[in-house]
Amino acid sequence: MINWRLYKRTILLVYMALNFALLDVDVLISHSQNDFFRLELIPLVYGPLAVIGIILKLVFSRQHWADLVFRTLMWLGIAVGLIGTYFHFAGNATSQSEPLYRLLVTSSPVAAPIAFSGVAFFTLISAHERSSRRQTKLLALVGWGFIGSVIAAYLDHARLNFVPIYTLFPLVAGIMAGLACLWIVYFAEETGKKEMKVFLGIMALNLVVGLLGFIFHVLGDLAGTQTLILARFFYRDPLMGPLLFCDLAVLGTLSYVFENISETVITERTSLAS
Repeated sequence: MINWRLYKRTILLVYMALNFALLDVDVLISHSQNDFFRLELIPLVYGPLAVIGIILKLVFSRQHWADLVFRTLMWLGIAVGLIGTYFHFAGNATSQSEPLYRLLVTSSPVAAPIAFSGVAFFTLISAHERSSRRQTKLLALVGWGFIGSVIAAYLDHARLNFVPIYTLFPLVAGIMAGLACLWIVYFAEETGKKEMKVFLGIMALNLVVGLLGFIFHVLGDLAGTQTLILARFFYRDPLMGPLLFCDLAVLGTLSYVFENISETVITERTSLAS
């Protein structure tokens, strides 16, 4: 049987490189609305640099310079996310009397840029932590990522006043997933096969919810049209938003299940040897 522990770091880093690439696509779509006004090119440029940093870490894993470049780029990604969040919030505040509803709901998505910080921090931990410590930290990040996604979905769907009713589904599924991850991290003394099945079920639910959300967003962008209008995909329902639930479900599975599978294999081999 394959010991996934040996390949877990590589799998995680490759998947995080894919995350940075998809974040760049999302930024390309959203910032094109403003013709990349002023500093809006920064995250677009950072994405490929982050992917290069991960590739260097994988190819030259024992080289100090590659690790230094990798760490520097990931900490830069954390800064890009935090600064982008500030710029979105400040850009929405056009006056001192700006209502909170406009600051958080009807203008630039305040929660979106922080994804760069989360992905960069997750990548740092994936590369430099080991075994149970890594699992605990990664699951905590996934849990809080689900909570952040719920907030983002709430702010986005609040524009529709949560009509139709299924716009509430990602909120329910995301809260369940966030609580499942955080319960394992902060409260569960140990978990068995039953807990793993429940966890996998919740992750699978979020995977389905994310895919359905993507389909609904595509159908919403196509509604009332007889031809494909790319502008509606750019400026109407965000295509990448629902897929965040799919992404976090995969990350939750990688963070939790692989480690437990590895522990099971090691335990079985130890029992056979004795």
